[in-house]
Amino acid sequence: MHNINPRLKFWNKYFAAAVLTVLLAGMSMAIYPEQKNLRAQEYSTMQDALKCTGKFIRSHKDLLHKAAQSLKNFKQPEDQVVAWIEGIPLTVGELEFRDGLRKSINPSSDSQVAFNILAEEKILLNEAVKRNVIPTSKEINEFLAKEKEEYGSNPDYRSDVDLLIKEWGISEAEYWEDYEWYNAFRIIMIDKLYENVIKEAATTGLLPKEDNVENSDISSATAVQQKQKAKESYWNRFKLELKRRAKVRVNKDLPSLQELKLDPEKWYLS
Repeated sequence: MHNINPRLKFWNKYFAAAVLTVLLAGMSMAIYPEQKNLRAQEYSTMQDALKCTGKFIRSHKDLLHKAAQSLKNFKQPEDQVVAWIEGIPLTVGELEFRDGLRKSINPSSDSQVAFNILAEEKILLNEAVKRNVIPTSKEINEFLAKEKEEYGSNPDYRSDVDLLIKEWGISEAEYWEDYEWYNAFRIIMIDKLYENVIKEAATTGLLPKEDNVENSDISSATAVQQKQKAKESYWNRFKLELKRRAKVRVNKDLPSLQELKLDPEKWYLS
């Protein structure tokens, strides 16, 4: 069984605010959330962000469900796929959901940005599939159970969730079964892949093993910091190499492709 990593405990306290920002900015934050002040990063208040995004969600409620379904079923109808990233479908619904959220905050945002972010997520998802570390139903249910427990015991957390539900005009069921399921899958997936990659690197000597760092003469705080920087550097290089090798096939027969004005040659610049 995969235990929830300590990095993920962050989300138990600030999930509603933090995940919204991660949705807008991309998955890179999910690895080192402690380095980000997500609650204050882009908006003066949580309510400001939810009001802006709420206008979009209320008129496109189907996209939230479509985004979740894109991760629940990798077999999607061809006319609903914008591109295949190493065989993993990037669906129209998920792209419109993520692109719409970004544009509801920043109308000048380019659809290419949302495509680039999702393309990288699909590259990582494909690697997670290859390494057999995609989230299991049990792991997702455990994650959601912890969130629901937090919802019942933490008034601040409950207030954030209730505010999102109100401003977005969705039901509690839609919040837990679509919105939070979608984010739980992505957060657990990236965490499991990260741990798998770092463990492999340590085993093969590409990163120092835990005991090598702990037995150094420098202070423990400095050792931890250096170890984390080494992991982060390796992870970034690993992602870049995956992106360089990835095969991206855009669905040129998709009618809405012209409207999105996507350039498949620029996806890797994300």
